[in-house]
Amino acid sequence: MGVVLSRVSNSCRGASREPVDTCQTVSSISDREVNSTDSDNSFIIPVQTKVCESEEVLVPALPVTAYVERGYVTPQQVYNLLNAEAGQPALHDPYYILILDCRSVERYKENHLVTARACVTVIHPQLGCLISCVQLQEFSIILLYAEEGCSPVGSVAARADSPDLQRCFFQLSALGMDPVILQGGFSAFHALYPFLCTPHMVLLEPERRVLTIYPSEILEVTLYQGSAPQASDYRIIKNLHITHVVNATADCPDAFPNMLRYLRLRLSDDGQQDLVEALPLASRFISAALRGDPAGRVLVHCSLGRSRSSAITLAFLMEHRCWSLLHALRWLKERRACTAPNVNFLRQLLTYEEQLFGSRLTSLDDIRL
Repeated sequence: MGVVLSRVSNSCRGASREPVDTCQTVSSISDREVNSTDSDNSFIIPVQTKVCESEEVLVPALPVTAYVERGYVTPQQVYNLLNAEAGQPALHDPYYILILDCRSVERYKENHLVTARACVTVIHPQLGCLISCVQLQEFSIILLYAEEGCSPVGSVAARADSPDLQRCFFQLSALGMDPVILQGGFSAFHALYPFLCTPHMVLLEPERRVLTIYPSEILEVTLYQGSAPQASDYRIIKNLHITHVVNATADCPDAFPNMLRYLRLRLSDDGQQDLVEALPLASRFISAALRGDPAGRVLVHCSLGRSRSSAITLAFLMEHRCWSLLHALRWLKERRACTAPNVNFLRQLLTYEEQLFGSRLTSLDDIRL
C-alpha cells in the first residue's frame, strides 16, 4: 500500500516527486473528513478504500531523549513506573518499589508520592538502616526524592540542597543497593501528576489494590496507551485531560461519546486481522489531535493495552516521528513494558515501515517478542 505523507514535517522527508496517480489513499483523507463524526461521535474505518502508490518516502530519524544526570529518573519515568503493568499492576506488589520521601516529616504528612514512606522511618541520619538488608534487597526499585534538585549526585550543590537525601542515597549504596533519585524532586512531580500524590500512607497490599492505575505515558503529556477499563474511568480521563481516544477494541463501546472525540476501529487481536486501513487512519487522527489548537491529548486503547493499541501507537511513532519499527518498539517498551503486538501485527508493521521509508529497516528477528 502506498501512502501519501502530506502531514509529515519537511525535516522527515526525502527527495520526492509529485505522485503520478491522484487517486485518494487512506492517509490522504481531508481534514474535514478527519474532524467529522458519525451519529455516535465515533470514526469508523471505511469498508472499501482505494489505495494507490506514492513515491514520497520518509528519512529515518533516531529518537532523542533529554539528558538525565546519572542516578536520576525523570518525573515521567516515575509516572510510568507507578503505573507499570505485567499481568497485574506492579504497584499492587508491596515489594515492587520502595519510595523514600527525604523531606521533613511535616512536608511528608502534607502530601507525598503515593506509597512513599518518610525516610526517617527506614533510614535514620545517625543510626543508619532501620530495616534489614534482606528486606531492602526484596525491592525491585528504590526511589528517593527531596523537595527539589537535580545536581550531580555527591556534588557540593546536591549536598547543600538536600543533605538528608544525599546521606540516604550513599547509605543505601554502601549496603549494596542501587537507589535512584527523582529529578526535580516532589515539586516537579506534583506539578505534572498531582493525582498520584496523597497525604495518606499507602503501604499494605490491600491498600495498594484500590489505587487507580493510569495508562502509560508514551509522549510527554500528549500520548497515552492503556486498557479498556482505563478508557472508561472518568477520573483517569479528567486527570490526564484526555480529549481524543482511539478505541481499537472489537466490542467495547466508546465511554464518553458526548465529551471526547473518538476514532473507532473495531479490531480483533488475531492472526487474520488486516491493519492496512487502520494504521494510516489512526496515525492521521492522532496527529491531527496533537497538532490542534489547542493541542489535544490522546489515549490509544484496546482491551488490555498490549497488542492492538501497541500496533496503532507504533505506526504513529514510525510515521510522525520518522522512527524505524525497531526504534519505535524500543521507545514504547521502555514506557510500557507489557507492550506485545501479535506476530501478525508485527509483520504488517514491517510492511508499513517499508511503505513509509521506501525500504525495510527492521527484521522480524530484531523485534520478535
